[in-house]
Order: sequence, then C-alpha cells, then structure tokens
Amino acid sequence: MSEASIGSESNSSPVTDRRIRKTRAALKQSLTELLKTKSIKDISVKELTDLADVNRGTFYLHYKDVFDLLDQSENDLLDELKTTLDNYNTDLVQGNPVILMEGVYKLCRNNASLVSTLIGENGDIKFLNKLNTVIREKCLNDWSFILKKQKLEHFDAYYSFLVGGCLSLLQYWFSNGMKQSPKELATITGTFLERNL
Repeated sequence: MSEASIGSESNSSPVTDRRIRKTRAALKQSLTELLKTKSIKDISVKELTDLADVNRGTFYLHYKDVFDLLDQSENDLLDELKTTLDNYNTDLVQGNPVILMEGVYKLCRNNASLVSTLIGENGDIKFLNKLNTVIREKCLNDWSFILKKQKLEHFDAYYSFLVGGCLSLLQYWFSNGMKQSPKELATITGTFLERNL
C-alpha cells in the first residue's frame, strides 16, 4: 500500500499511524538539524527529504512546504506547553512555582533539539512571539496573583524580564549539555525569582 493511499484512508490502522508518526518525526528532526546551520528560508524540500530519507511526494502528503513543517512543529510544541501549564492550578503555582518550572523544563528536555534550535541563532521570531503570548495569557488569566505582587503598570516590564531570563537560562542549559536535571534548573530559577513571586 502506498503512502498516498494511506493518507486517504478514513480509518487508519495502528501500523499506518505509526508509519505516519515516524515519517513526520524524521522530517521534523531533519528540519531541526538543518536549522542549526541555516535559516528556514534557505532550506529546500529536496535537502530536507534527502536528510530524512523520505521522498518528496511523501513530504507533500503531510506539508505544503518547509514553512508549513516548521509551523506545525512549533504548534505541536506550543500545544504541549499549554497542556503542561494547564496541569498547574493557581494554588499550586502560588505555593511553589518551582514545580511549574520543573514541568516546563522537562518538556524542554524532551524536545531539546527543537527547542534549542527555535530559541537559538537561527530560531524563529514568530515562535518566540507565540510562546510569549501563551505564557503571558496564562499569567494574566489564570495566575492573577502575580499581578497582585507586581503593580499592573509594571507587569509588562516584569514579564519581559522574567521570560527573557528564563530563555537565557534555557540557552545556557542547552549549550552546557543539560548537566542539571529539570528539577535542579527549576530550583535555580526559583532562587532567582523567589523575591518577586
């Protein structure tokens, strides 16, 4: 059975689903590798599919172009982040924000290649903006206790400082081989933030 017919089936089998997941994972990993040395606009479908050992026809079954692959990869990651953030209610975060940071750092460790690339030198500013929006909305809507500690007129400055600091800490962590566990990194973050949260 060809992958073209696989994509058109209404009831896919576990084998088909596994094959599709494997193909998409290979393409995502190849994109991540290429983004380490060049910008997204300089990556061709041909070099991407050659690296992933996937034919071009198969690529176009899943994605419109390289930008679509990047968008879908980013959106999958942001969906995972939203799910992670939703696991922590206000009381838990207010009582111990380190637990939340540990969850976020675990997600980053599990997606280290993609995350380190997206926030690195050839990263995508659109991704950083989407990431910023997701976390900011969570702070404003669900973790309003932060606003009580920080005057509203200072919130944007405080928030920019907080997110910028955490991204820099992540870059440091990735560049040094992730020697600390997510829990250890979260504890370090908590130490930096404890007087403000």
